[in-house]
Amino acid sequence: MTSHQWTREQLRRQVKNAIFRVFDAAKNRDFGILASMHFQNESLFSKFDYSAPYKRQTYSQALMHEEVAYSNITDFNYKIEDLKIDLFAEEFAIATFHLETGGLFVNDYRFEGSPARSKLRVTMVFLWKDDQWLIVHEHFSKFPDEPTTSEQGKKGTVREKPMKI
Repeated sequence: MTSHQWTREQLRRQVKNAIFRVFDAAKNRDFGILASMHFQNESLFSKFDYSAPYKRQTYSQALMHEEVAYSNITDFNYKIEDLKIDLFAEEFAIATFHLETGGLFVNDYRFEGSPARSKLRVTMVFLWKDDQWLIVHEHFSKFPDEPTTSEQGKKGTVREKPMKI
């Protein structure tokens, strides 16, 4: 077990900074930094994404898909909410959060653009290696479409019962 000079709160802050560094690198299309934030091992790194392909991705597959995606979005922006960072050991952390992204997806072949917005649930697993936090696993998933109570009642999926007092 590695002995750090930092407190648990400082380690959590470092994980938080690593998360923001990943999305800032994506925003700036700095694929070198983006790659350096991931554990560079084909068999130990894994990623599940919210968009195709819906299979487990290796390190090189994940980076290729990220580069293609971020290269085609201009004015990329993001917001992280409900961030929770759990330290299981001084060198192992799991971060969960809600991620909102936006930008303009540009189709260079048709000279057109369309708004690209997502609201996602994210899990990132970090490993402390070579004096930095590296992502060893990522899982992104969309929020399910949740109809309002009145919409559910119309579909017959939810029946509201009168309250007894």
